[in-house]
Amino acid sequence: MRSGGEGPCDDNTSLEAAVAEESVIVISDDEADVSLGLGNSVLLIEDAGENSFVKEKKTVEVLDEELAITFSRKAHVMPHARYDCSMHPFTRVEQETQLPLDQNASFCDECYCYLCDKPASECTKWTSQGHCHCNAHNKSKHWKEQRDAALVGVLTMFKLDLTEIDTELKEGGNKLQRLISELSSAYHKYLEGTLMMRDSVQRCVCSCHRDKTVKCNSCAMNHVPVTFHDYSEVHRLVTGYLNHIEEDGPKAAAVILLGTARELVFHKALPNPFTLKNQIANMKESSVSLMSRIVATLQRLLVLVDYPNTLYDKFISFFQCLPLPSHFYSFITSMKVMRWDNCLLTSVLAGQNLTGIRTNKGKKECLWEALPVVQSRVKRLEDNKSYRQLVRYLNAVQCSDLTSLNTMKQKLCLYMCKYGDFNSAANTLLQTKGMQGSIAKFFNSSLFELHLAMLRTKSCPPGNELKWSEVYEPQNGVSLKKGLLIRIALRVLLCNDHLFHESKCWSALVRIWCTHETLSNEGRLQPLFVIEPDKVLQQTVMTMSCTILDELQRQTNVHLPQPFHKAYGSSAEMILIIQAIIRYLMGTNPPLKGMLELVVAFGVNHWAVSLLIEGISLMTELLFQFVSSINRELYEDEQRIVGLFISRGPNYVAHLVPVFLLHQREGVRIVGFHLIDIVLKNLNR
Repeated sequence: MRSGGEGPCDDNTSLEAAVAEESVIVISDDEADVSLGLGNSVLLIEDAGENSFVKEKKTVEVLDEELAITFSRKAHVMPHARYDCSMHPFTRVEQETQLPLDQNASFCDECYCYLCDKPASECTKWTSQGHCHCNAHNKSKHWKEQRDAALVGVLTMFKLDLTEIDTELKEGGNKLQRLISELSSAYHKYLEGTLMMRDSVQRCVCSCHRDKTVKCNSCAMNHVPVTFHDYSEVHRLVTGYLNHIEEDGPKAAAVILLGTARELVFHKALPNPFTLKNQIANMKESSVSLMSRIVATLQRLLVLVDYPNTLYDKFISFFQCLPLPSHFYSFITSMKVMRWDNCLLTSVLAGQNLTGIRTNKGKKECLWEALPVVQSRVKRLEDNKSYRQLVRYLNAVQCSDLTSLNTMKQKLCLYMCKYGDFNSAANTLLQTKGMQGSIAKFFNSSLFELHLAMLRTKSCPPGNELKWSEVYEPQNGVSLKKGLLIRIALRVLLCNDHLFHESKCWSALVRIWCTHETLSNEGRLQPLFVIEPDKVLQQTVMTMSCTILDELQRQTNVHLPQPFHKAYGSSAEMILIIQAIIRYLMGTNPPLKGMLELVVAFGVNHWAVSLLIEGISLMTELLFQFVSSINRELYEDEQRIVGLFISRGPNYVAHLVPVFLLHQREGVRIVGFHLIDIVLKNLNR
């Protein structure tokens, strides 16, 4: 085809290239020009046969000055729906399913069934009475609904638009269809029941079974076959799918869970001669257990996954429209899960609402959520490192499971340290919002030491778990007020009996106060040498400490005297801790335990160990218990002491041994000799 004003084509090369083209569509240059007898811009050329055209290829038809036809070929017919076929006329009506209309049953090789989406020749219901797919077309509401149902299958129950259905949803629908089929078979077996001898399930206790010579007719009813309805197979089938639900995509998982819930709703409980011992065999108990698991998983998905709003609403609406029987009534409001953009929730996360309570149109509304929802929100906020919002949420949310909620609140101090609010984190150890008391009442010695390490070094262990770590991550934030941490640490110990009487807690307290406030370059805790004050100051602070400890048992805001604010502030705090340890030793029933660990916790601060021993020297029985505990542990765990000596070096040993060896009391000197024996036995190491 040539255009412009150049005239007919007389170039053999150009003509052969034109002949090689597969097809040509001739388009008019001017849509307003109807001189060709066409009312549109497309000119259809009748096929004259390729051979005849090639034979007379030099004869070129000129339609006008700017358009010429050089080659034409019959168009290839593409696959099409039956109602679009150009070879066989089609008659349209709204709904005809009994018989083919006119020539609707005829089709060409490229005709496809509108419903089955496959060639008409392969459609099994092309002319079937009652179905008659040959009459289907896209202008009929009936046939369009049938097509939608055929395309989406079981997903029709969710009232999804075709534009919302992607590959993941289709896979979920296919899996749900298989589950429904298997579930139907298992439920049918439950309805049929199993014929069993009554005494095979419940042993007969009639006296005639003890004396086999006596025949008894009174218990005959206990030895006849009866029908039992066992729901175990249904329970195992659904559980098997639920165990692997995380392997599916979030959309597919939601579809499977909701479809399974719908099936369970329509299961009916049949009476048994007596209650089966196996809980999963009883329909009501088993189905409630399954529904609880389904609902909890759905709640987590709705929080953790960003479903499109329309899909989210349809999932919620689907569950809320289920006709729940009486044994499922506890799940009626279970799907009222707040979106992340809920006004109340966003105001809490933004810090605009600290209580989680508001009045909306005269009605009081509070931030109450089910436990799986709370756990999922906490996880998502943790993963996003939104620690400030997480603290606000945990302080405001309410939940029926207070024990689990309080367990999550135990990490509040960690979260606060993550964003550098160390003063609030320290105060949380004494008073936690929404709890009776504080998170410290749940502490053991390990958690107590971890929290003190975070607050003293302004750092956190990596990750989101409360686990002791060798390496810490420093956090930016305002340092704790002077003296606040020591007051809080002692207040926690004095007000919690289980911590107060645990020697490991006191060892942890000493260990942290013998740790530098700055981490090493590698993020590790560094030992600290606390300057030894003069003897006068030691005795002065020891005396003051008794009054301070008495006050700390009543309140936290205790005034620390001048020595705690001068250059010897750290030494004064160490002396206060020693006085608190003496009070602990006096209040502990013998035998004492963990005294060697306590001594080792002082590190290179041997003067503090001497001051501790001096403080209990006048109490003969207490001193004896203290020394006996150290000697016993030296015998029982000698190798650990050897390893400690090796790691800390000979200088540490050289200063530790005289603390005991040069004491005026013979019982204390025995510990010094014991330490020398250990050194002599391991000189080669």
